[in-house]
Parts: sequence; C-alpha cells; structure tokens
Amino acid sequence: MYRIVAYVEGGVRRFVVDRPEMVIGSGEDCDIRLPYPGVAAAHARLMAEGAVLTIEDLGSRRGVVVNGQRAREAMALNVLDEVRLGQVALLVEDVAPPPAEEVAPGEPPAPVAAVTITPEGFLEHLAGLSRWVQSDSVSSRTLESLLTAVLDDFGGGVIFLFQGAGQELSIKFVVASEARYLIAGEPLLAQLQAVENEGGSAFEGRLGGHRAWITCQTFEAHERPYRFAVALPHFATTSWSPEPGFNTLGNLLVLGLVHHVGQFQPIVFSQPEQTDLVLAPGLVAGESPAMNRVLAHLRTAIDPPVNVLLRGQAGVSKELLARSLHLSGPRREGPFEVFRAAGGSEQQLEAELLGAKVNGRHGAVEREGKLAAADGGTLLIEGVDSLPLGIQNRLVRVIRTGEVTPAGATLPRAVDVRLIASSRGPLEALVARDLFRVDLAYLLAQLTVDVPALRERREDLPLLIQATINRCCHQTAKRVQGIAVKALEALVRYDYPGNLPELENIVRRLVFLCPQGRPIDASMLPEAVRLGTIKGLVPETRGDLDLERLVGDCERAAIREALRRTGGNKSRAARELRLSRNGLAMKMQRLGLASAAAGGQR
Repeated sequence: MYRIVAYVEGGVRRFVVDRPEMVIGSGEDCDIRLPYPGVAAAHARLMAEGAVLTIEDLGSRRGVVVNGQRAREAMALNVLDEVRLGQVALLVEDVAPPPAEEVAPGEPPAPVAAVTITPEGFLEHLAGLSRWVQSDSVSSRTLESLLTAVLDDFGGGVIFLFQGAGQELSIKFVVASEARYLIAGEPLLAQLQAVENEGGSAFEGRLGGHRAWITCQTFEAHERPYRFAVALPHFATTSWSPEPGFNTLGNLLVLGLVHHVGQFQPIVFSQPEQTDLVLAPGLVAGESPAMNRVLAHLRTAIDPPVNVLLRGQAGVSKELLARSLHLSGPRREGPFEVFRAAGGSEQQLEAELLGAKVNGRHGAVEREGKLAAADGGTLLIEGVDSLPLGIQNRLVRVIRTGEVTPAGATLPRAVDVRLIASSRGPLEALVARDLFRVDLAYLLAQLTVDVPALRERREDLPLLIQATINRCCHQTAKRVQGIAVKALEALVRYDYPGNLPELENIVRRLVFLCPQGRPIDASMLPEAVRLGTIKGLVPETRGDLDLERLVGDCERAAIREALRRTGGNKSRAARELRLSRNGLAMKMQRLGLASAAAGGQR
C-alpha cells in the first residue's frame, strides 16, 4: 500500500492510496484535493494494481514531472519518487499492509503463483550456479540474481544460509522473492529446530502466515557449522521432490561464498584496500577511539564519493572534517564551498544557495549561487537541519536532475557537486515532525558520521591543548615554557560546552596572561575552568578515611552537577549518571538531596 505526501504551504498533508484509481487535482470532486497554485481542477490520475503504482497526466497545462522529467504518458512510480504538480511537491511513501491473517492447518496454501520449475529446469539452475563457483574472476551474474531466478521458477520464497550454532547463529546470506520473507528468519529457525528433533529434513511448515514446503540441511565447511534452509509457499511436491537438488545447492552456495570472497569483501586489485585521509590544515584529530571511528568512517566515503551527513554539536570541527574529505578525494582540485543554512530569510538563503537573476537598471544581473560556485567540487551545507521546507524542495530537484535554476531565471544550469551536510542532531526527528523531507534526509545521509564533543574524547585534550598553545605562541611571537601539571589536569577535566572554539579561546587567553619564558600556571585559568570540575568529586579526607562519608560526598557532588547541567531535569540527569530515574530518586532521598532539588526547580 502506498501513501502520497504533499509538501504544501503551511505544512505537510498525507493521502493513502486505497483505491485502484484516484484523481489528483484542485477540484472539489477529486480523490486527492490540492487547492494550490499550478494544480489543475483534474490534474493527474493515480492507478494502483497490486504492487505497481502509476501516474498519468490528465491534460494539465503544467503537466506532471517525476524526478525532474516530464511524464509524457503513464509512468510507474517507486517509493521516494518525487512528483511535481505545479508548485506542489509530492512524495511516494510505502505503508506497511495489515498483517496477514493466520491460515488454519486445514486451509489451502497461499494463492497459487506461477510455478514453472521442472526437474530439467532445476538442473540447469544448478549448472549455472556451479559455473559461477568455478569462475576465477567475478562472474557476469551475481549470486543474488542466480538464486532469485530459482525462487521465481518455484513461484517465490526465501533461501537462508545461517552460520554458527546455538545462540551464536547468524545470517550469512539470504535472498527472497518478497521483502516480507526477509524477516521470517526466527520463525523459520524455530520450525527447523522442531523438525531436527524429529529427524526430518523436508516438511510442510509455515512462511508468512501460509503453508510452505520447507527443506533444511546442516553441514560443516572449513571447520564452521552452517545451516541451509529453503521455504517455498507456492510449491507442493507431486511427482518429484527438489530436496536432493537443494542439498546440492546448499553445498554450492557455501563453496561459492568461500571462492568468491571478493564479492563480499570488495578488493580493487593494484590499489590499496583503503585510501588514506588527508587532514585539512588546522585539524588535530588525536588518537582517541571516538575520533578513530570518525576517521575510519570518512575513509570509506572517499571513493565512491557518497553524500555524507556529519552530526554533532557546534564547534566540533565538522567543517574541517568535510574539507579533509574533499582534499582526500578525486575532487580535490575543484572548489570547496560552504553554505550556512541558518541566519537568513528563506529568500536570502534561496538566492545564496541557488543563485538569483534580478532585473537592474542596466539589465538583468545574475548572482551565482553556492551550488554553481561548487561545480566540479564539494559543497558543505552547514546546519542543514535549519533549511526551510521550500528550499528543501528545490534542493531535492537539484540532486535528482543535476541541474540548478536560479531564482527568477528560466533556463537551468547543469552542476556536478558532491554534497556534505552537517547538523546538530538526527534528521529523523525533524522528519517525524514534518519539518524535513524524508527523501532529502536519505539523499544527504548516504553515510552518517557522528562527530563527538570534546568531553567524549578527553584522551585528545592534551594534544589539542599543546597544539593550540604552539599555534598561539607562533601567532603572537611569544614564548612560554609549556603548561603546569595542575593546569593541564584542570583543562582536561573541564567539559568545554563550547567545544573547540571555547578551548582555543581559553588557551589564547592563557598565552596572553603567561609571562614571557614562564609556564602556564593553574592560577591563570579562568574561573569557569577552575570551578567547572565537579566540586567534591575527590573530597577532602579531613584526617579520616571514612569510606561511607567519602563515597557519599562524591555521589552528592555528581548528582548536584548532573542536575545543574540539565537545568534540574531529573530524567536527563539520570541518563547523565547512567542511572534509572527511580534509582536517582532513591539516591537523592538517601543523601538528603530531594528537597534541595525540588527547591531548585521552583
């Protein structure tokens, strides 16, 4: 079942395609009524036949545009296709159908599909699979296509290859004729376990709520246990059984996966397995596990140059990471442009991103937008989560067609731009609130990289602090003799809510305050840094070592700090402290903090 999402002035509207034919237009008698500029009274017709959805123009003046191309005749639609009717952008979404009704054991199997397989035809499939196994290089046919052809001839179904045993069982390979069969692994395993206890290998079971012919096989290869299973809901054994053939197919499948290792762990011969990342000037990455993960993810996006979404707080070097990705790829000789999506009106942002053509006193003046300026290179869209919905619609069209039309112009211009976007949080939250187009979220986040805040990579702070001291000394022509131990400890313990800009500002101030030729001392630290460390986390012993008192003091200090950071929000404070909300409440009551916290929230 499909759903049409309309991005219109004032919000988002959704329409379920629940009839074989539905008319879209601005007229009151239309099934999907869109009373907006550019939409004809009866603009287009949607036709749903099974899993196929098509759209047909009903002779409107502006026509129907699908993914940037005008539909001259009835055109098939897929999920996340964009349809434009005048100034209205429509998006095709998939809606999960209601769960299939259970079929009683005595009822017939699922509606009969075309089962065209014969013993001779099955042998031809096995011969094709054996030729794929014997191939010394990557075959012209993929394993998925070979096994999909087998399932098609059996009327549909699913093939699973599990690896391991017991609780460590995992899916090594799966191919299915329908997407709903891909989530049938656990029910199928339960049936296999029951049949194995009875000593069977082919039986009548269930798949997707219907009866199905199922066969399974267990064996070992290269000292690893495997379990092979096939479920066919439309096939019933009559004069012949395909069980021996599927036993052979299981062995060929494992042998093929071992032989064609390059299909599952891609290796490009005569090239390094992983392209190195060129760090942008000014980027100090460090060696913390958090940043190592970020760099490893960025290396995978160098080639092919997929669109990347960098998520993280302000000031975590997202622009420098994007520039590093640009410098490392094949577009390094092209331009690197930055478009900031916040801080301007929608008209200003549209002109800056797409360009604008304005009629002046001496004729039309065209202003080049960031997309055109980045042609042949990379464009960083900074703060994409602040992008207005109208510009999102234009950006989707640019990505789909590779053409940009400046505001006020009529002729588009072809552009070849790699997009990198940055946001403070997940785009999915904005999509759920209808503030961000779901297809644009997918187009921009082909690879999502979470960039950690400074407090999440404390291992890198000494290196960052020393590098910033060196840079500030060089800029000011001032020499300081390093930094004292206590000062460095305080800087490492500080949380840096402003991240790198705050760290650089603090270090620059310390360099200014430090006398020439002397080390930076803890007395020069800003008050925020000296008091930013959780007070009492290492409490004074007062001459005694009462462990219960010391632990209590630490817990009180940590809870007070968590409540301060979260503005008194106990649920968020509990998450900061890795406690449940009830656990935090019990600790606060035991430590005598409940009344104080309540007073602070008033």
